[in-house]
Amino acid sequence: MGLPIILGWTLIFMLVVSWKRRKASHGDPELAFWERENAANATRKQDISSLNYVDFTGVALPFARFQDDFLKQCEEQVLKLKDEKILNLTGISNTELKLNYGAANLPQLTQYDQNFTLLVRTLNSWGHRLQELSHPEEATSVLAFAVSVGSDMKATYQLLAELYQQAGNTEGIRTMQRSASCLNSLMREPILSMLDHMAAPKLPASSGESLPG
Repeated sequence: MGLPIILGWTLIFMLVVSWKRRKASHGDPELAFWERENAANATRKQDISSLNYVDFTGVALPFARFQDDFLKQCEEQVLKLKDEKILNLTGISNTELKLNYGAANLPQLTQYDQNFTLLVRTLNSWGHRLQELSHPEEATSVLAFAVSVGSDMKATYQLLAELYQQAGNTEGIRTMQRSASCLNSLMREPILSMLDHMAAPKLPASSGESLPG
């Protein structure tokens, strides 16, 4: 290999090294991500027994009150989940989970989060079916429980707000607004915007009569 070729490859190598150093010194996002991911993978397993799991203690849900196949499916699914660990991890990345609780706990935490997603979806379906069958009180109790555990399903909030409006329960809507403001989810702002609109005082309808000139 001739000297010019060797010098050329040496120059290219030096330029690549210099470019990587400049990226690192300016906070390269990709480099920072992998450094954080490596640290997460090296984090030791932590105790996760005292995390904020969904608790059904004292919760009164309308099981077996009405004859309907779809209601029965929803109820059976919720009863199965009651025996599982359920954890709301919405908005928390896998890297953050590993950093906080250890990489070895990630499979369990992922399962607990999947249980949460299944729970809030089932509660939403259950509440909507109860409303379709003209059982507003039971629908309210199911949807309110979903909101209380941190559901970020807009359809749950919307129907529950409508039920509160029909019942004249303005405090219920304010409680929903407080719950929504604590969501760690991309749906937080759309839900809050919808609730603000529903809670706003309604202007009286115009009579269509023009003022005398």
